[in-house]
Amino acid sequence: MPQWIDFLNHRERQSLRRLSLVAGVLILVLVFSLLFWGHRLNTVKKEAGSLTEDLEKIVRQNDQSRLELKCWQETQKDLEEMKKNAFYSGSNSLESFRQDLEKLFQQAGLTMPPVSYQYDEEAKKQFKRRSASFGTRFSYPVLKRFLYTVETWPRILLLDQVNFQKIDNVSGVLELRITLSGFYYDYD
Repeated sequence: MPQWIDFLNHRERQSLRRLSLVAGVLILVLVFSLLFWGHRLNTVKKEAGSLTEDLEKIVRQNDQSRLELKCWQETQKDLEEMKKNAFYSGSNSLESFRQDLEKLFQQAGLTMPPVSYQYDEEAKKQFKRRSASFGTRFSYPVLKRFLYTVETWPRILLLDQVNFQKIDNVSGVLELRITLSGFYYDYD
């Protein structure tokens, strides 16, 4: 039985061998190309995974930075609000401080005694102190009410000093020397 190769002449056989050789080389090139590009694809996938992790890290840092910025912005707003509401400001700060002392005594149900004022005018400080010293006579319940009024005052008032001058055990009256301070802010 003749094989199919026997039906071809010499020239056709050589063409078939060349064609087979070219097909083999092309198959080898294709296999090596697939292996190379497969390896390259895996490398690119690893790089993409690494870059994705880096991007996620940057996004987390960005979110954290945004939260910190928001906190700082809220803090800035709080400071501005405190400057407006908790501190005395500007050229009429002394008059505002005096008016607050009068209101403080009125809310505590007391008459305002003579007050001596001290001023902290050191130029290097942003917040400067205004102090008021006065002598007065309170019963203990009135003293408690006065101290509560000072603590709950909308502006920052600091009870610097309370000196007990005399305590009357019979009537319960306390003679005191009190120093209160308020703070003012000079706007630049």
